[in-house]
Amino acid sequence: MAISKNGLHGWPSGKIGNIVYYELNGQHVQRRIGKPGKQSLKQKANHQAMAVTTRFLNHMKDFINNGLALEARGTIRNQHNLAVSQIKKNALQGAYPNISIDYKNVQLSKGTLANPKDLRMEKINGGLQISWDSSYSAGAQYDDCFQLAVCFPATGKKKIELNFAKRMDGMAFLALTEEELGRSMEVYLFLSAANHDSVSDTVYMGNLNGTYESPEIAAAKEKIQAVDLKLTARYELISGQYRAQMDLKPEERTRGKAFRNLEKEYLVLLDRWRSRKTKEM
Repeated sequence: MAISKNGLHGWPSGKIGNIVYYELNGQHVQRRIGKPGKQSLKQKANHQAMAVTTRFLNHMKDFINNGLALEARGTIRNQHNLAVSQIKKNALQGAYPNISIDYKNVQLSKGTLANPKDLRMEKINGGLQISWDSSYSAGAQYDDCFQLAVCFPATGKKKIELNFAKRMDGMAFLALTEEELGRSMEVYLFLSAANHDSVSDTVYMGNLNGTYESPEIAAAKEKIQAVDLKLTARYELISGQYRAQMDLKPEERTRGKAFRNLEKEYLVLLDRWRSRKTKEM
């Protein structure tokens, strides 16, 4: 049921039939709903891409809000929408069912503020030490604030440090437990002006302790490898038999249905084998 707050001719809020009416950032929006049918491969890929993206963005609300507030201002999109869009367009890798985050291409802030030079990250006893060139040029200020996000893909946990340090400091330390220090980490930061009127683009500081691969993707890759090994073994067997036949004189070859079946299977396997090799390149 939908409700019209402004009378008969006002914009409804709620569901009428298979249409849902609602308000988003001051704009009236409607969308169709319906009973889902069998998903296509493209739909499955899109759903996995969204799931991977949403899982990555969990517990990063404050970081995203600070980084994309200026970008969202004056539009009907919010910071989360912008972050999802950026990742789905630019920071995913692999094909369904093996879609994952391409960490180096994640951007969770967008602006014109200059990032410092010589940014470095080092794992030391008790945590992470991050250093940078504290000098600055026009458009930057000594009190620009670092916003830091450390992501732990294996657990989905995040360590967010807003106003982690100021540009003038040149160095800062983030305390981590021994367990955290041993886990795979993906580290990001950006700068925000003290008066919040500008931000920098996100800097991917890099990975520590090796890239994490989920059990689901690892299992899928093992399955694909097993299929590839089986295909290769069968291709080598059949291609060997086929070549042996082709090396014979026509009158000496196996005749009739047996040869036709051998040739047909050889051509099918050859096509599949070439297709696999092309994907690997």
